[in-house]
Amino acid sequence: MTPGSILISTGEASGDTVGAELLLEMRSRGFRGDAYAIGGRRLSEAGATILEDSRRWAAMGIVQSLRVYPRVLAGFKRVKRKVREAPPRLVIAIDFGAFNVPLCRFAKRHGCSTLYFMPPGSWRRDTQGADLSEIADRIATPFEWSAELLRKSGAQAEWVGHPSAQLADRAPYTERDRLAVLPGSRSHEIHENLAGIVPALRILGDAVPPVAVVVAPTADETSLREIWRRHGGPEAEFVPGPSYETLKRSVAAVVCSGTATLDAAVCHTPMVVVYRLTPLMALEGRLLGLHKKVKMIAMPSILLGRLAFPELIHKQASPVAISERLLPLLTNTPERRTQLGAFEELSRLLGPRDAISRTATLALETLGVG
Repeated sequence: MTPGSILISTGEASGDTVGAELLLEMRSRGFRGDAYAIGGRRLSEAGATILEDSRRWAAMGIVQSLRVYPRVLAGFKRVKRKVREAPPRLVIAIDFGAFNVPLCRFAKRHGCSTLYFMPPGSWRRDTQGADLSEIADRIATPFEWSAELLRKSGAQAEWVGHPSAQLADRAPYTERDRLAVLPGSRSHEIHENLAGIVPALRILGDAVPPVAVVVAPTADETSLREIWRRHGGPEAEFVPGPSYETLKRSVAAVVCSGTATLDAAVCHTPMVVVYRLTPLMALEGRLLGLHKKVKMIAMPSILLGRLAFPELIHKQASPVAISERLLPLLTNTPERRTQLGAFEELSRLLGPRDAISRTATLALETLGVG
């Protein structure tokens, strides 16, 4: 890495998108240094030199984490070596705490400034990461309560809002004449979720508007199309993610639990949340007693503190159950109006709708640009 450069570190498709938009914003406002990244296709397209491709690093649960751990550890060692040999001026970490927290700690020891955007666990209202004040010079957090808790712990934290809101605002509104299907970004999610979603659409038949399937940046479109065909899916348009434009033209959506649920919420698209587990993941959940501990999984519901949207988990996500929850969202029903009201409430919680621009300002101030 070169003097005056930045390193943007992400671990999932959503972080890759946010990191790319952040880099483009910084470029438009005068940053001319080299940009390196731990990320994927979007950051590469934005002009960053990819040091490590993290598109296959994301995992859910212990079983999946064990599978990706060797490649993540190998990547971490390579990145540490590069930081040690030629430290960037600024490391910008985006979410992905298991990797980015130790990376920021290492980077600070080698003279780098650090900015943490969307720190891990920022949605929690009772506590935040105890060591964030030590490993991050500045923190840009999506939630007001997160900023307050972090400042009390000694961190220099600012409430910037959630980047999904700014990304959604950039997509145009059009007539809502589609049904969006977001089956997930990981291979096992796509396999399991489509096994429930596609038969549900067959049950609804002509009640379903034209279908748009969002292909996450980390997903293989050829494989997704084959799974769709194998389950007898109806004719559908396959569109590359991010999903904002598709969601804003959709009357409703079936969404894999994850960042996509918040994307649907900021696009005011009523949704059914689905997450079907592999047999090993289901066994892990039973052994850990997660069915008793976890009350909600969709981030919009967690933020609102109530089950505001249908959440169908594993065996609950049968084709019949999905079809029954989806049908009322396709017309002007009480169920649809209730979700639209919840979206308005959520918008107030998310606060500023220019999180990427605000974070770019923090990064440029740290670099002394502008």
